[in-house]
Amino acid sequence: MAMENEQASRVTIREEQMREDASEVLNACVSYAKKMLRRYGSFGPFGYRMNRDGQVALEVVAQHGMPPDPPLLLDLLNQQLSERAKKGLLLAAATASNVTMDAPSKEGFTDAVMVDIEHRSGYCMQAFVPYRITGGQWYPIFPRVVKFGMMQAHEAEPKLFGQG
Repeated sequence: MAMENEQASRVTIREEQMREDASEVLNACVSYAKKMLRRYGSFGPFGYRMNRDGQVALEVVAQHGMPPDPPLLLDLLNQQLSERAKKGLLLAAATASNVTMDAPSKEGFTDAVMVDIEHRSGYCMQAFVPYRITGGQWYPIFPRVVKFGMMQAHEAEPKLFGQG
């Protein structure tokens, strides 16, 4: 009985750590998106990765000479992160892109930060964080204000870990 309790305790600790890792890359994405929305009113796809040592770092695609094509950039970003994951360099990763939702959020917002979150354990979620921007007509005198709505999340399919 003691052995079963110890194993259940280890599983619970691993699940808690996995969720903390996923939350950390999600929060990094939302914070960076807010910064870009306040400064520029928009953003292109980007990501955050959690290295094996637990450090979280921004992941972008070098766009030298490339047209600003968000789907292409997101695909290249996923390829980049997938390569790191295949080499065993990552614990978790998240990609973020600027999307228009099919239906307005409860707050009436139609724009959202879409974040795909993955952990090497197999945990995968897709989150939508609706937002509205106000102000910014005379930036920086009247800076943009970004208001986030309630996050909506659901399970997702893996793209980075354990692929091919």
